[in-house]
Amino acid sequence: MKILLIKLGALGDVLRTTPLLEGLRKKYGACDVTWLVEGRHRSVLERNPHIRRLQSLESDHDWKNEEYDLVINLDKEPEALDAFMEARGIQKMGFGRDKKGQLCAADGRSDYSYRLGLDDELKFRLNKKSYQEICFEQVGLRFEKEEYQFSPEARDLSLAKEALAARGFSPKKGAPAVGINTGSGTRFAGKRLPIESYKTMAEKLAGELGATVLLLGGQDEAERNAWISKNASMPIVDTGSHPIPVFAGIVAACDLVVTGDTTALHIAIAVKTPVLSYFASTCAPEIELYGRGRKIISSIECAPCYKKICPIDEQCMKDMDVDLFVRHADEMLRADDKIHIS
Repeated sequence: MKILLIKLGALGDVLRTTPLLEGLRKKYGACDVTWLVEGRHRSVLERNPHIRRLQSLESDHDWKNEEYDLVINLDKEPEALDAFMEARGIQKMGFGRDKKGQLCAADGRSDYSYRLGLDDELKFRLNKKSYQEICFEQVGLRFEKEEYQFSPEARDLSLAKEALAARGFSPKKGAPAVGINTGSGTRFAGKRLPIESYKTMAEKLAGELGATVLLLGGQDEAERNAWISKNASMPIVDTGSHPIPVFAGIVAACDLVVTGDTTALHIAIAVKTPVLSYFASTCAPEIELYGRGRKIISSIECAPCYKKICPIDEQCMKDMDVDLFVRHADEMLRADDKIHIS
């Protein structure tokens, strides 16, 4: 079965689409999969054994010369729609363009996903399906908890260990390592706690639970994490900024990760690190935690909203109770198997 899969971004969305590879394999057996992705997100797919050929949208054009048994597009971005319409396939599923050039469902399987983008009541209040359930439906499959197809290699784990050691971290018996991801991206507001909340959380996790706290993030969080580690009353490890595979190795070294709905959440899910996640502007039901996490969901009336700029200064994030995070973290770390079914 020769398949072209179009999922360009964002990075977290690419990661949470990877379970589909296993679903396709179950249905069709050995699959010859070409994945079309944005070049900046290649790193989470490059060593995936289920992908025969990885193509960057910006620079690779070999996919245009092939004919596929099945073309799947799970992106609504114009570039993805253009690629879907240009690709030659015996059967096409997902999103495409109608005769007027407008976004449409390629067939009835994608009607529900298409309506989610138009109907706020359906997306914000009524939908209880995870992103994976919806994607699997789009290609005529049933989601059976197929896992993310991504994991750091031995070299990445070794580099992560070296990076942590350089920052002063070494695993200690009886002292769980708790990662706090302070990033949020820039696409939506309401995905990042106030900096003081992160500082207080780190202090409580270290002081009350005896945890070694690791601050997670990328270049955009460098200044924020440096401030937290400098001003916290307890020793806190700022892990620095690293390439995604090494970052994944750092996340894998944690016993628990606290994060909003952003890349670190999907990395934690992928490497099977228990996660305590929080939601306000985005829809919590769409996130599948595979029984390895808990969700703290804002009760503010305007959430979810998917707004880029918040008209009330992200009150949803200011209202989040740090003590609630610490209580959940304590319960999760005390669990014998470190797993809680969300």
